[in-house]
Amino acid sequence: MQGSRVWRTWTVSAVALLAAGAAQAQPELIFVPANAALPYAVRAYQAIWDEDGERIVAALEARTCLPFSESSITAVVDYAVSHSGGYNSPMRLRGSYAPDVKRSTLVHELGHRHLWQLAARLEGVDGHMTLYLILDRVWADVWGEEFAEERVQYEANWGGEYAVAWAWARSLSSEERWQLWNRLLVMNGFPGGCGRLPESAE
Repeated sequence: MQGSRVWRTWTVSAVALLAAGAAQAQPELIFVPANAALPYAVRAYQAIWDEDGERIVAALEARTCLPFSESSITAVVDYAVSHSGGYNSPMRLRGSYAPDVKRSTLVHELGHRHLWQLAARLEGVDGHMTLYLILDRVWADVWGEEFAEERVQYEANWGGEYAVAWAWARSLSSEERWQLWNRLLVMNGFPGGCGRLPESAE
């Protein structure tokens, strides 16, 4: 029961920050086709960003308790595997994905970039495990629980590190996720964490 109260508190805070997020400066995403055959896919990603970009950024900020650190990001739309890019290189997004996969992939790769702010990581918790502590909640905030559940199953079916990371994240209670995230923030110089821990966990 306590874990569900913690999760509800975090959810209420997320909803409040989602509402506030619309007033903040929106990061610019510049979608660039890798070749002349991809303008339709570029338009599809641009439409997602135009419609839901503010909510995506607000949800990422709310669920991580971190401000979005980039004001402009270039995303190359290609037929290659999607990835988040690097500090000096663009994000890459696969152009052939179905619409819902484009939505979830855009948030997945933005999530990786957003979490670059966390240089110190929890022992034994890799990059995908860290992202998966909050990713399904971001998807749910923007497109609903059914969408989030479908996207989790889709990524878990990739197997390998993705399946392992989702199994690990989904094995945690809401309180355990919340506590791990607070610990991660404090490790990285955000002493306020993501809200106050329950009295029994202090």
